Amino acid sequence: MTSLLTSISGQFGKAVFLGTLFPVLVAAILNDLITIPLLSFGPALQKQLSRIAVGEDKWGAVLLAFIVVVATGFLYNVNIPILRLYEGYPWKESWLGWLWTYRKKKRFRQARPLRLALRYLRRQLQAIDPEDPLASDLQSQQTALALYINSELPDREDLVLPTRFGNVIRCFERYSDVAYGIDAIILWPRLVAKIDPGFASTIDESKTSVDFMVNSSFLCTLSGLSVLLIGVFARTPPSPESVFHWGWRSSLFLTLGVVFYAFAIGRSKAWGEQVKSAFDLYRFDLLKSLGYQQQPATYFEEKALWDRISSQLLYADSREKPIAYKAGATRISASPAGVQLAVSRSVVPSVVAGVLDVEVTIENKDSKKTDFVILFETVPDGYRFMAESARTSVGNVVVTNFAPLEMKVETIAAGTRITVSYAIKSSAT
Repeated sequence: MTSLLTSISGQFGKAVFLGTLFPVLVAAILNDLITIPLLSFGPALQKQLSRIAVGEDKWGAVLLAFIVVVATGFLYNVNIPILRLYEGYPWKESWLGWLWTYRKKKRFRQARPLRLALRYLRRQLQAIDPEDPLASDLQSQQTALALYINSELPDREDLVLPTRFGNVIRCFERYSDVAYGIDAIILWPRLVAKIDPGFASTIDESKTSVDFMVNSSFLCTLSGLSVLLIGVFARTPPSPESVFHWGWRSSLFLTLGVVFYAFAIGRSKAWGEQVKSAFDLYRFDLLKSLGYQQQPATYFEEKALWDRISSQLLYADSREKPIAYKAGATRISASPAGVQLAVSRSVVPSVVAGVLDVEVTIENKDSKKTDFVILFETVPDGYRFMAESARTSVGNVVVTNFAPLEMKVETIAAGTRITVSYAIKSSAT
């Protein structure tokens, strides 16, 4: 997913310049000041660089520019592997990855029950004394914990990664699926075409900031490890002076690597907010561009619709009944979203003149039951719904809205069906 979220506005030059070239220059300057003097050929190299800086060696300047361009291009092309390294994918199965993932999963298991406990305790305190200041403190802690859960932890324990940086990115990668049932891997390339160019540039700017921080952290860490290795294999006899001589330089680079990594986490959160906003703002434009004229009326109906669209695009040869491009007279929305339901509708004249009896059969084809089902019905022009006529073969049905007509049905067990019936009357009768 990370590879899909790169440079969507077409401003590649800006992304390369700020996100890759700047880290290369920063690392080069730091190494020139700190690392090169330690090498045997360091003084000669620094003298040559000084000549290039004042314009005395034009061919040297060309060679130096070529080296910088090659390093920048290489770093730009390995940006995705570096990001995945910092997310923890390549070493997740190692003993260190297992240990760090275990710690993050332990925190995941503790966070959600703690949030529920804080909410319950706060409500109990408010019931006893609405003015209790402790309830306000609990509310602040609950809010902070909720922000942490929704910005730094994915929605499932099996998706937890070893690093904080990886979990922040995975959290916003999963946002579209959790919020709307949209598979980001499938639909992001299509959504990009609907994003306003100005908004797309803000997403790229956020991503460029992440690239700068991650690349700077990577180069500083690489420099620190290189200085450490040079010190270990140097031919100087070990002594406190030599350890300090090499150690503070390596520590400085490694510290800078950690600092840039910490900044990368904050920038990745800002990047994630931009990506999440893109789904919030442009998903219905995408729905229209895909040819669907129906507009979901509820949260559960929208999740079910996007879930089916994602599945249909992923499995183009699926034998399942395709989604109608136009909303029919009958629509259903179930909780939890994604439960497989089949619906059929029949209209027959009643024994009473001018009255039509409508029967809607809902079958649960899933392996799990529904919490509830919302039934949306289109009453034809010239007819009106007859209040108190709604009935169901199992359980209860409640009319929740008259215009448009909405009815709420109780739980439908797995593998069972129910029939909802009601009557409409001609307005001319």
